[in-house]
Formats: sequence, C-alpha cells, structure tokens
Amino acid sequence: MSEFFTPYEGRRPYLFISYSHQNSREVLETITLLHQRKVRLWYDEGIPAGNDWPKNIETHMRCSAMVLFFLSKTALASNNCRSEIETAAALKKPVLYFALDDARPDPGSEWEALLKDCLPLPTPGGARERADTVMGHKKLKRSFYLRWWEKLPRGLFGLLLSILLFGLTLAGAYGVYAGWFDTWIAGAAPAPTSLPTASPTPSPTAAPEATPTPAPTPSFPPGMDDVIFPDDEQEKAVRAILGTDKDKAVKLNELAAVTELSIVGHMFAADIGHTTFTHEGDCLVYGSKVTEGKVKDLSVIGRMAYLEKLALAYQPLSDVKALNGLVMLNELYLSGDRALISLTGLADLPRLETLHLEHSGVRDLSPLVDLPSLKTVTVSADMLPLLWPEGSAFTVILVP
Repeated sequence: MSEFFTPYEGRRPYLFISYSHQNSREVLETITLLHQRKVRLWYDEGIPAGNDWPKNIETHMRCSAMVLFFLSKTALASNNCRSEIETAAALKKPVLYFALDDARPDPGSEWEALLKDCLPLPTPGGARERADTVMGHKKLKRSFYLRWWEKLPRGLFGLLLSILLFGLTLAGAYGVYAGWFDTWIAGAAPAPTSLPTASPTPSPTAAPEATPTPAPTPSFPPGMDDVIFPDDEQEKAVRAILGTDKDKAVKLNELAAVTELSIVGHMFAADIGHTTFTHEGDCLVYGSKVTEGKVKDLSVIGRMAYLEKLALAYQPLSDVKALNGLVMLNELYLSGDRALISLTGLADLPRLETLHLEHSGVRDLSPLVDLPSLKTVTVSADMLPLLWPEGSAFTVILVP
C-alpha cells in the first residue's frame, strides 16, 4: 500500500479528493501516482487532529478547482461522501468520478440526482490506468500542475531572483561600457581606405524567404524598487499570492512570481468559478452580492510579466491599455466592468485565447480582430447590439 503524503495547501488550482476510507488502498495508490506527476491535490489526511472536520472539508472544497470522486458501494452509504458531493454541486465545482466496483445509486435517490451532473470516467483495471485517465482528461488544465518554484522557501526564491537581477544588471553595465569603449576606439582611429569593388552580378529574382516570427518572451520587471500599489485591494491580492507580510515592502522583481490574479468586486478570489451575475449585472460570489471594487489603475498589474490568467470582475475600470504587452496572458475576465466602454489598447496580447466581457459597457469588439490567438469572447444579452467585423477569427458566446 502507498504511503500517505502531505496534501497541497495553497491558493493555486488543485483537485479535491472525495472517497470512502474503506477504499483507502485503491484511492491512495491512484492519487499517489498523480502526486508523483506533480498534480496538486488535497485529501482529508490534511486535516490536523482536533480540527472542525466539516468546516475544514467545506473550506478546502471552496478553494479547490475540481473534485475527483471515487464511487463505491461504501461511498454511497457514506454521509460524508454525499455531503462533499452536495457541497461541490452547490459551489458549481466540476466533479469527475471513477466507479471502483459495480455500485449504482437507487432510482430516484439523492445520489442519482447528484451523479447526473457529474462526469463519469472510464473504469480501467488499476491505479496506473486510473491516473493516466485523469492526466489525459481535458478538465485537468496545466494550471493544476505544481511548478518547481513552489517548493522553494519564500526567502530562497527572493534570494535567487535578487542574484539573477544583480547578474543582469552587471551584464547590462558591462555591455554599455564595452559599447562606449568600442565607439571611442573607432572614433580615434583613422577610417580605413575603401577599395573599389566590382559590381555584383545580378542574380535571378527569387521570392524572399519568410522570416519566422520569434515567440514572444516576457520582459522581466526591472529593479528592486518598492511597488506603490494604487489601491488596497490590489495590494491585498498580491500580498496574499506572494505571502508577504503587510509591514514588508513588495519589490518590483517579486511581481514576476504572479501568474494568476483574481479580484472580484472588493474581494481577492482564489478562482473566479464561484462568481455569477444577475440579469441586472449585480455580482454574486457564492450567491451573495458583493460591492464594486476599487481597481482603476492597472499600472502595477501591467508589470506582472509572467501573468497567465487575470480576472478583474465588477470593477470601475474604464481603461485597460496598461495590460497591453502582457505576452503570457491566456485568460482575461473583465466581467461586470460597466465603466469599460473601449477595448482600444489590447492589440498586443499575442497569447490571449479567452476573454470574458459579460455585463460590461463594451459594445464594439473591433479592436480584438488583431489578436492572433483569441478563440472565444463571452458577452451577455444586456450588451446587445454589438459591433464586430465579419469574418473575425474568434467566436462570440452569448449568455443571459
């Protein structure tokens, strides 16, 4: 039997494992393989003795991105398992499940209704096959994988960044000095006498070879200066991600560690999956209405060179030009930003694939036609009529 391992504790996307303890052997064999393949996951071995078990379970369910349920006869008889899947359904968490035996819910039972909204997985022979099935599923996104720097202590990570920046600074200084010295030598020395050369024989005209466009690379945030946050909501969100104490300054180079950022209304969110909007455009988090945020100035976010996913929902945003140049950005949520009228300035987001604009003030999608990777733009019925050029490469998805 596999050894118990330490579950993931953090704010990045992870799998919540739901199972009956009587199936611990099969479950642990499978999730150990997923853990070895760097998938972030949490299971109830992470609850310290003496803790409030139901509250701890609900907290980790809320913070998770997806649930992996191991269905069995004993799981169907477990009140804890049913409670976990009910909580997942209430929070609209995707649920994948394996059948470990021939368990079937009774017709008309609560379990039958719960499993109707879950996604069944093929039932392979062993733990390795089950792990392969999960790894190959489209719901398991790249963001679920543990990155190498997450294992580094915070202090060590900052030290490594500082050393790298110091090395880059020295290299830049040396390059400037060497260029100046070469220019001075060239100016002091007499210019060489040029010799007449024969005119080249014209060659047949040929089509010029296309020069491949290099993949964009993010620019590293410069310097060790302190970050001046334009509002406290951005500051709280960034500090929560970096784990920085409120009395300690955040340095510009530390912004390179932020790859995902979600601010919904006045709240920092681990993910945006629990956010909905009413027909009137009011923002709800876990079904409760939240107040509009304060985020207007995006100058700090615009310097997060490695940002891949950004959600700025229900904010008084009117200008997003500062986001231009975030070459790693893949997903962008501007839902509920009613003051946002124009998308001018989003022409240089080469990897952006998904854009959410529901209940925003945008009515013209024309500035998006030059985004090479854009696949989907989600809008809402209250934004109609909309203008966008015919033949656009992206798909517009309309929601209520």
